[in-house]
Amino acid sequence: MGDKMKVSAIGYNVYNQNKCQKPLNFTGYYDVILEGARTPIKNLDYAQYLFGNLINEIDKDVLIKKGRFFDGIKQIFKAKGLVECFKTLKFSLDNCSSMKDFAKSVENSEILPIASQHGSIMDIINYGKGLKNFHMGFCSGLKRGSIEFYTDKKGDLFVDQCYGSNFMSTGFYSDAGTKKVEVYSYAGGKPEKTFYNKDGSKPFFKNWFFGGTAVESIY
Repeated sequence: MGDKMKVSAIGYNVYNQNKCQKPLNFTGYYDVILEGARTPIKNLDYAQYLFGNLINEIDKDVLIKKGRFFDGIKQIFKAKGLVECFKTLKFSLDNCSSMKDFAKSVENSEILPIASQHGSIMDIINYGKGLKNFHMGFCSGLKRGSIEFYTDKKGDLFVDQCYGSNFMSTGFYSDAGTKKVEVYSYAGGKPEKTFYNKDGSKPFFKNWFFGGTAVESIY
């Protein structure tokens, strides 16, 4: 799915490529991915909304080729939501016959194609620890826009967005749905990091010592 963009100072890799955030007027997969890649995500609900739109647009476009795991991912997401979808894919695949070989395929692949149109547009990306550290990524083909969804070891959701030379990574508390941390870099500049409490406030000392210019992984 194209080259990978690495923000090595904070340990992130992406492809190279308020509670009710107003939904955008999405029409078609490429509109969804390009608008979604450049629009800041304010909360977990909107992250799920964006993921659902990407899945739906791929699903209904007959010109997009779906791999054998696409329907399983779609069904789990629609039944359980995005955070639980990751949890199911990582830990409890036994009862999902359509995903029988998913774990083995992820562990044996650096990039596992899920959907394609003139090149891959949805992948599972394995960052070296199999099901413990995989991302679900979407890209816009030749145009420079990509989004990756993943969860950390605590089960909190993260979204990495890349649009041109701009990069944003946002983490959300899985229980509260609010923003946990955000990292951004505009026009290729040094990434800046900000932490948040569950109520939306910013922890002064944590940001004083660990915020600002990002120099380490946020995990």
